[in-house]
Amino acid sequence: MKQVAGANVNNITKIRQSDVFLGESTKVVGTVNVPANLQEGDALKIGTLLHSSDGGDTWNTRPALFDGTAQQDEVVYFEGHTYKSTAVDANTNLPSTGTDWDDLGEWNANGVLYNDITSTTRTTVVVTGSLKEKYLTDYDANLKATLFNNKLFVK
Repeated sequence: MKQVAGANVNNITKIRQSDVFLGESTKVVGTVNVPANLQEGDALKIGTLLHSSDGGDTWNTRPALFDGTAQQDEVVYFEGHTYKSTAVDANTNLPSTGTDWDDLGEWNANGVLYNDITSTTRTTVVVTGSLKEKYLTDYDANLKATLFNNKLFVK
């Protein structure tokens, strides 16, 4: 289903770059990796938060949210950090407890997808500028300071 914005069913439009990005922004082109678990027909949406550790050549989405259980070596996102489960069996401890988890550090969101994509491809990523919070995918309040430090300003 397409993500839409509008006041009512008589005024529905597809989310556009101008809905997400405010004013001037700096963009780069890099390879955005679409997660393997993306369902057929779905897309990474404009406004999806991304991370690059190689200067913007490749970009990845946030790991899956911790849903209450993780398998050994599974990497999850929880309250601004990424954690790797070290439990031999299913890990049901909260990652923040440190019990059976390795804290891999803060998830460093440093880019925002500029176009919808359905497969891994080279595309445009915004690396500095102002963003509308309500249109960001994978955003939570734990990421606001990280985005600010990366010159991505959430309004």
